[in-house]
Amino acid sequence: MNKGLRHVVFVWLAVLIYMGFWQAGHVHAEENVRVGLVVSQLSESYAFIERAGGYSNGTYIQPKLIGSSIKNKRIKAQLLLEELGYQVERVRDAQLSDPKQLAKFDVLFFPNTVMMSRQQRQAVKEYIKNGGGAIFAFAMARNDSARYPYKETDLDVTPVIYETKTWIWEWDNLSEVFQSAFVNDVALGNFTIKAAGSHPIVTNTLKRLGKTSLLLENRRFGKYQPTWVEIIKPYSNNSYATPILQYETIGYSSVPEHTPPKTGAAYAIEYGKGKAVWFGFQLLDYITVDERLSHEWEEKNPAGRLEVKGKAWDDLNGGEDLKTLVNESVRWAAQPLAVSHPIDRKVAMTLTDVRAYPRQSDYVVYGTMKAKNNGNVISRGTMRIELTDPSGKVKASYEKYVVGLVPKGDSYPEKFALTLPKNIPVGNYKLTAFYRAGRNAQSGVKTVGYTTMISIKDHKKSASILPMAPFKDVPTRYWAKADIENLVSLGGITGYKDGTFKPEAPVSRLQAAAMIVRSLGLSTKNRPNPQLQDVKPGQYGYEIIATVIDEGIFSGSNGRFHPEAPLTREQMAKILVNAYHLTGEDDVRFQDIDSTQWSRPYIATLLANQVTKASGLFRPYERTTRAQFAAFVNRSLQAVDKG
Repeated sequence: MNKGLRHVVFVWLAVLIYMGFWQAGHVHAEENVRVGLVVSQLSESYAFIERAGGYSNGTYIQPKLIGSSIKNKRIKAQLLLEELGYQVERVRDAQLSDPKQLAKFDVLFFPNTVMMSRQQRQAVKEYIKNGGGAIFAFAMARNDSARYPYKETDLDVTPVIYETKTWIWEWDNLSEVFQSAFVNDVALGNFTIKAAGSHPIVTNTLKRLGKTSLLLENRRFGKYQPTWVEIIKPYSNNSYATPILQYETIGYSSVPEHTPPKTGAAYAIEYGKGKAVWFGFQLLDYITVDERLSHEWEEKNPAGRLEVKGKAWDDLNGGEDLKTLVNESVRWAAQPLAVSHPIDRKVAMTLTDVRAYPRQSDYVVYGTMKAKNNGNVISRGTMRIELTDPSGKVKASYEKYVVGLVPKGDSYPEKFALTLPKNIPVGNYKLTAFYRAGRNAQSGVKTVGYTTMISIKDHKKSASILPMAPFKDVPTRYWAKADIENLVSLGGITGYKDGTFKPEAPVSRLQAAAMIVRSLGLSTKNRPNPQLQDVKPGQYGYEIIATVIDEGIFSGSNGRFHPEAPLTREQMAKILVNAYHLTGEDDVRFQDIDSTQWSRPYIATLLANQVTKASGLFRPYERTTRAQFAAFVNRSLQAVDKG
């Protein structure tokens, strides 16, 4: 072989070797993928706060010690993402509260954000639902910044303010994204983590590495303290949470029963139209980056201890392979789903063992109420029982807060006993159990009810249980019967005095406004005058119309409301989105809705929330019937996300 040919061969071999190395260690990033790096300023400050221990409301609070630098984790994450070829921009606290500002990013990366407000968590959830991607690289948003200790003399109560008393996971309103129960924080020592399953993240990672397996090793125990990890468990086989890493061997576990063999260490999750990857261990500790590329590092913490910067921690192995997995995770999360996964919030209420009888000085009504989660996301809310007289006035009530209902799970049967004075008039009293979705001690939306009647007669000597009287013109097998009956139980509709509902009659704009006001429990008092030519103060329906105008649910046209005009189906789409604050957008595939239709965004939002289904025609200009509107309102109530 001559000298020139040898040179050509050598160059080509060098190119092939380099390309092989690049493919193995540095996966090509998608072009123009925008990554938002999220670490709240509160989180960075919180790490270096030191507090004494003490008692708060009878509970002993442990001292808060100085932790390792969160700022350094942020810098390390940015250098890692830039090394992988991504456009990286830091997400500020104000941006984190607005899903519209988050929408400019393809992926959000959370290296260690432990302090976020409920509003910020809600914005992140909405961002993912609408097609955003997220990488949760350990310890994401566990505490509420609204109760952050600012004074140096304050106790650090953050460990005891998790919303676990009012929710089913310590991440509060964001937790439904993960479709998993939080199990525990567990200290592990001398353990290995291995790739699991055949998810695209795993198969693409192994393909890039040219390997059949990926192994991470933690050999720190003995020389150092055990390492804290987070353990979660998907609710059921129906959740869209797939393990991609699992703990293969564990030398020490502080809670062995929570870390059985093959416990998940990382999950790929699909929620709505978006994707997320959750890591239960501190993945950045395994990775080395070129620390010379930043001059912002924290050199020491306030106690004088040297801070780790760009290097991997001692006795943690596998970081280079982990870089490839992180890269594939970002690439996967950056691509929204073509079809949104349904988010079903449906909860059912039941009343059993209802009895009513007179005593010497009063009547007693007792029984058992229970809530069941028939949806696919966790729910929290209040079960309430109300006894109303024939005029509609509540005479007795009882309620019980439900900490959390897992999908397909039941609440504890809650027994109740209500009393009525003996001097009440005879007649039919309505006994209704309903579920109000929302946070404890805060206003929520009544989403489902169950009603029976207590008939007091025979000169107040007896009481009997009767089923709720059905509408005469709503047959047993009528398609919207369940929707209509639920709204009756919730007080959203009443029907006509002759016992009919008139389901096929067109719903007027005023009737639609009234259903929405009642279903949401909106106050009609002290609303500003909407200055409409055809609706004046004192006129029938004025207060309801003033309310929906003030709330931004309805709008007039040329200074008129047209209260008796029928509501078209596209008008219906707009007012439902406005009334129930529905978010999200799905592909509109109706044959009669084109790209220029003014109502298209509202219809897209109804599709994203399963309020309507994309099949055939939407018929935007047709009149909405009373039955159709009842069904759409009932589905909208089920879709409301109270955060």
